[in-house]
Amino acid sequence: MNARPQPPTPMRFSDFYRTSRYGRFPQEHRSTTNGILRAFIVDQQPHDFTDEPCQDWVLGLPMRASCATRFDYGDGWRRSRRGKGDLLLVPPNTEVKYEVQGPTRLLVVTWSDDALRAVDAEIFGGPDMAFRSLFERYVRNVMVERVCKAIWHDLAIPDEAARIFLDAAIVQLAGSLLRCASLVECQRPVRRADIRRAVAFIQENYTRDISLAEIAAEADLSMFHFSRAFRLQMGQSPFSYVQSRRLEAAEAMLKQPQVDLDDIARRSGFQNVRRLRAAIRSTSRG
Repeated sequence: MNARPQPPTPMRFSDFYRTSRYGRFPQEHRSTTNGILRAFIVDQQPHDFTDEPCQDWVLGLPMRASCATRFDYGDGWRRSRRGKGDLLLVPPNTEVKYEVQGPTRLLVVTWSDDALRAVDAEIFGGPDMAFRSLFERYVRNVMVERVCKAIWHDLAIPDEAARIFLDAAIVQLAGSLLRCASLVECQRPVRRADIRRAVAFIQENYTRDISLAEIAAEADLSMFHFSRAFRLQMGQSPFSYVQSRRLEAAEAMLKQPQVDLDDIARRSGFQNVRRLRAAIRSTSRG
């Protein structure tokens, strides 16, 4: 029996950049030894190129620029004037078309999806959600800019101190982008309909192990912004609300004759009797 051919693995963005039409532009590349974190500086001229889908996260940070640009993530063109520090974040496996009308000196930092999951599997298990507010827009953030410049600097230094700094660079970059995304997202008001969708999702799924990321996705918000908005509108945290729904279900079942605690714990979403008893004790203390 012949094995099915496996789809080709998307190439690294820096490799694409060197071998595509971008290769005509002067550029300098640097990388960690394991290649997880890569960066390059390129002096672009006006162009209308398309970035192919690659396996990396791509963060472009202009070091020198002041020109009109257009870009298309696949759902329509967006036009804006791009200047120094106007970062653009592109998730993995995303094709982006560009029309750049002036010269730009660009610092590009790329990293693998696995590197984010290694930082925090829950937050970055679906990092598209964590960083969604940064997509398809130019954002200016001093902390992200500092981290990117520090990465570029330390990639050129072959000593143990630089290696240690670079090992921590993904954590710094992830945290800076997460905080930047939260600040951007806070600029839009949260509608009651957003929270109602999340509440309906909890009502339908509290009997299983649901994560904060799943609930926040129903409201189309980051976990941090969602948690704040949920508490403001509902008077308690999302976790407390889930626990209260489970306790209500468990209490109703406990009133039935010939109850089995293991069965009640499982059917109410606590999974086991120990968690059910701990929740009951916590409520009693409150």
